[in-house]
Amino acid sequence: MPLEADIEALRERVPDTQELYREVCALMFFRYGETPTANKLYQLVRKGSMSAPAKALRDFWTEVRDKTRVDVGQPDLPAEVATAAGELAATLWRLSGDTANAALEAFRQDARREITEARENAQGLAAERDTALAAAEQTSRDAADVRIENTKLLARLVELETARTMLTEQLAQSRKESAAAATALSDARREFADELGKLRVMHNQSEQRLAATEKRALLEIDSERTAARQTRQELQAAIDRMAEAQATHQVERDQLRDALAAAKTQLATSLTRCADVEGELASREMALGEQIAATELLRKKLEALSHQLVESGRSAATPSPSPRRPSSTRRRSVRRDLKFTETAAARRSTAEDR
Repeated sequence: MPLEADIEALRERVPDTQELYREVCALMFFRYGETPTANKLYQLVRKGSMSAPAKALRDFWTEVRDKTRVDVGQPDLPAEVATAAGELAATLWRLSGDTANAALEAFRQDARREITEARENAQGLAAERDTALAAAEQTSRDAADVRIENTKLLARLVELETARTMLTEQLAQSRKESAAAATALSDARREFADELGKLRVMHNQSEQRLAATEKRALLEIDSERTAARQTRQELQAAIDRMAEAQATHQVERDQLRDALAAAKTQLATSLTRCADVEGELASREMALGEQIAATELLRKKLEALSHQLVESGRSAATPSPSPRRPSSTRRRSVRRDLKFTETAAARRSTAEDR
C-alpha cells in the first residue's frame, strides 16, 4: 500500500519519534486527505509509548492552526466581515479540537483494551511459565528417580550375574548328580524287574488263595443268611410276646389307676374324718384343761379344809356350847368336794382313753 510504503520511508529517514508522528500526520492530512487520529497513528507507526501519537497529533494541529491563521484585522475590511471571519476561525478551531478529543478518547479506549489484553496475555504467559517450571521440576525429579532406578537396576544386575554364576555351578553339579542318578536308576530298574517277577509269582499264589477264600466266604455267607433268617423269626416272636405283655401291662396299669383313684378318694375321706376328730380332740383338751384347773382349785380348797380341820381338832379340846353342828357341816362340804374331784378325774381318764 502507498501509505505504508511512505511511512516506511519516513521511518528510515526520521529517527525521532515525535518528528516521525508529525510527518505521518502531515502525510495523511495533506497527501492522502485523511484526518489523522492517535489510534490510527499508533497502528501505522507502532513506535514509542501510547501517549506519543496523542502528543504528536496535538502539536500537528497547533502547527497547522498557526500556519493557516488568517489575520482579519486589516483596516480595509468591514467590522462585520472581521467578526464573521473570527467566528469562523473559532468554529473551525472548536470543531477540530472536538474531533481531536474524540479521536484521543477512542485512542485511549483502544489503548486500555490493548493494555488489558496485554495483561491477560502476560498472565497467561506467567501461568505457562509456572507450568513449564513445574514440569521442569517434575522432569528433574523424574530424572533423579530414573537415576536411582538405574542404580538399583545396576545393583540388581550385579546380583543377577552373581546368581547366574551360582546357578551355572549348581547346574554343573546337578548334571553330575543326574548322571549318578541315571546310573542308580538303571540299577533300580534291574532290581525292579527282578522284584516284579517275584511279585508276579506271589500274585498268582495270592489269586489261588483268594479263590479258595472266596469259596469259604460264600459258604459262610450262606450259613450267616440262614442264621439271620432264624434270628428274624425269633425277633418277630419276641416282638409278638412283647406286644402281648404290653397289652397285659396296659390292663394292669388301668386297674392300678382305678385302685389309686379309689384310694385317693378314701384318703380324702379319712383326712376329712381326721380333721373332725382333731377338732373334737381340741375341744376336749380345752375342757380337760378347765377340769384340771378346777381340780387344782379343789385341791387348794381341800388343803384349806384340812388346815381348818386341824385347827378345829385343836380347838375341840376346849369346851364349846354346840360342838357337833359345825363339824357335820364341814364334813358335808368335804364330801361334796371329794365327789366333784372324783367326777372330774373320771372324765379326764375317759378323755385320755379316747
